[in-house]
Amino acid sequence: MERSVTFRHGVLTFAALAVLGLGVYLLVAVRSTPELAAVPVPAPEPARTPPTPERATSRPTGTASAGRTARVRKPDRSSSSRDTPRVREITPELAPAATGTEIQRLDATMSEANKAYDRGDFDDAREIASRVLAQEPSNVRMLRIMVSASCIEGDSVEAQKHYLKLPAHDRAQMRTRCGRYGVSFDES
Repeated sequence: MERSVTFRHGVLTFAALAVLGLGVYLLVAVRSTPELAAVPVPAPEPARTPPTPERATSRPTGTASAGRTARVRKPDRSSSSRDTPRVREITPELAPAATGTEIQRLDATMSEANKAYDRGDFDDAREIASRVLAQEPSNVRMLRIMVSASCIEGDSVEAQKHYLKLPAHDRAQMRTRCGRYGVSFDES
């Protein structure tokens, strides 16, 4: 019994052997080249620590009595702009002796408020954010949490109170976000 191999099967067999041969060739070539065989793996980046007040830069606030304001680079973890860092201002009147430890504690508290918001625990998020706002009444990150959580819970009076403290850009975003929950704002 003689079986004939079709042309198609012969071509497929030849192609499979060629792929196998190329695979073996590449394996041998990579192992014989020292710079390719031992590619260094980069070490993980060390965790960033918040800047200390000595490294913070200052700029005028625009009022003669306010003095100068320390600016600390802080990533904004709000849902609208996760990739762009925000600048959080610490005024001397609100935090006259803001040390690195106090800033870290404040950042940890704000992160805790964000996590509560992300979990959907809006009462807890609002409570934590209100503690931060007691120290820093113009903290945009916490004002946004207060407005968003209030809108989601349908508390338009509380949302309006904090909405009026937001800058114009953030107000526009909050109008859009809260509009989804049927909350609208009065600009006066």
